[in-house]
Amino acid sequence: MGLESIGISEIIKKDVKVIDQEQNIFAASKVMIDNSIGSVVIIDNNDSKNPVGIITERDVVRIVSTFSLSDLEVPIRELMSNPLITLSQNASVLDAMKLMYERKIRRVIVLEGNTLSGIVTEHDLFKLLMSNRELITTVIAPDSPIPQKELYEDFSHFWFSNSFYK
Repeated sequence: MGLESIGISEIIKKDVKVIDQEQNIFAASKVMIDNSIGSVVIIDNNDSKNPVGIITERDVVRIVSTFSLSDLEVPIRELMSNPLITLSQNASVLDAMKLMYERKIRRVIVLEGNTLSGIVTEHDLFKLLMSNRELITTVIAPDSPIPQKELYEDFSHFWFSNSFYK
């Protein structure tokens, strides 16, 4: 079994926290804190709920450090990262890993058509690898689409930054 044979839908988190694009950075930060998560998906409105962007913890730090207090009230649509980088729910775990590596991102939004289906993070991918150790050999193979040096760095970062290994 390889990473290309495992569907991304098997590991996504379906309970994705969202806020309307007209809310502000404080609303996004509150959702992250209240739910102990690192990002919030931004939707166009509460009726259609189409995902249009994302705000991450890093974005919040960047925004807070560069804006004046009055600027923090602007709608989140003006601050969010977009266009949204997405995968189809029919994609594989390998597709997610490649996309994250190529785009230098830590999370990918998963869609069913245009509808938000879930989110997958680098943490989810590493948890999968650590729970199915035979998969690690497929990732570190010489023909892997992710260069081994970067992969080893990512493994080291993940391994030493997660409390369940401390």
